[in-house]
Amino acid sequence: MKVTYSEMQERLKWNLNQKIDHSLATIEKALSFSDGNAYVSFSGGKDSTVLLYLARMIKKDIKGVFFNTTNEFPEIYEFVKNTENVLKINPEVNLKWVIENKGFPLISKEQAWYIWQARHTQSEKLFFIKLVGKNGFGKISKKWRFLLDVDFEVSPFCCDWLKKHPAQLYEKQNKLLPIIGTNVGESRIRIKKYMNSGCNSFEQKHPVSQPLSIWTEDNIWEFIKKEKIPYCNLYDQGYSRLGCAVCGFGCQHDDRFERLKISHPRMYEFGMNLTNNGVRYYDAIQMILNAK
Repeated sequence: MKVTYSEMQERLKWNLNQKIDHSLATIEKALSFSDGNAYVSFSGGKDSTVLLYLARMIKKDIKGVFFNTTNEFPEIYEFVKNTENVLKINPEVNLKWVIENKGFPLISKEQAWYIWQARHTQSEKLFFIKLVGKNGFGKISKKWRFLLDVDFEVSPFCCDWLKKHPAQLYEKQNKLLPIIGTNVGESRIRIKKYMNSGCNSFEQKHPVSQPLSIWTEDNIWEFIKKEKIPYCNLYDQGYSRLGCAVCGFGCQHDDRFERLKISHPRMYEFGMNLTNNGVRYYDAIQMILNAK
């Protein structure tokens, strides 16, 4: 069901109890649609921790599934291991393979995709669109156009190879509906998806339920404290996000790698020395951080 922008904004203002009721109803609909054949995508982060808790208020034995990106904090592995009824799925390839063969995850998934398209298309028309956009969308920012001529690849494919493909294979083999913890505050892409279908997308090629779409970070922490839900201890060590440890998407906006260098030096060294076309990840990141 389509949602207007104003409707989405109004829902974002709901209080926590309204959002809890909405999410529980969303999960109930997802379980009804799938005849109970659903699972919760559990990353070990705060959002998926809340999602798993909510889902188990409806179906106590629902399985959580952790898709190991091979790029996780050790604390996440420990937290996942100690969470009841969570299955761990490993990908066929690892982070090193993806970066060597596909490129570095830098800037944003959106910009990385436009850069990849422009560098690999045989279409002059598509290349032109990536430079100037179409109806104001789909173009490479002027700030990042220099990446069209560097020696390394920039790509959005890490998540595809390490998480999305393994998830889709698991869902197909087991005929399960995924319940995931994404929200509209994460990106414009999430906003667009939510406005196209709301929290439950049952009519698309890959049906999915997203019960936390309108939750904010404050809502998540309020619920965790209210229900006294255990969570990964990295949040108490200054980390606000626990996605892939050496992910470069958005690194131009924060000091994640400086923090990682201090808190997890071995992981930092491993990540920074990954290469694509002979260029180290560290050097590619420095280009991004120093771009004017």
